Amino acid sequence: MLSRAKELERAVEHLLIYYKLKFIRLENYRCFRCGQVQNSKGKGLPDYYIYSPIHFAVECKTGTGVLSKDQKTVRDNILKAGDDYLIIKDTVDELIKYFKSKNIL
Repeated sequence: MLSRAKELERAVEHLLIYYKLKFIRLENYRCFRCGQVQNSKGKGLPDYYIYSPIHFAVECKTGTGVLSKDQKTVRDNILKAGDDYLIIKDTVDELIKYFKSKNIL
């Protein structure tokens, strides 16, 4: 059985594929020594970066999950560069609203 976080990530990925958006998935892994979740691509990077037809980042959070200090720094830099940064909480509803606002649907 998948965790809520993995289910949300899977739902986001299915939507991105369904709407034929080009994206990069930044995978996490669990350190076998300390057991902490690590991001193999760099600290603070979003779960997904969509690069076509528009540029935006997606970070998935469940429950009371909040951005880490590194994630806030990356988010601020992405926004400063002019791209959008979405935090998807528990459902893909916010992502669908975003698609509609950008005429992607």
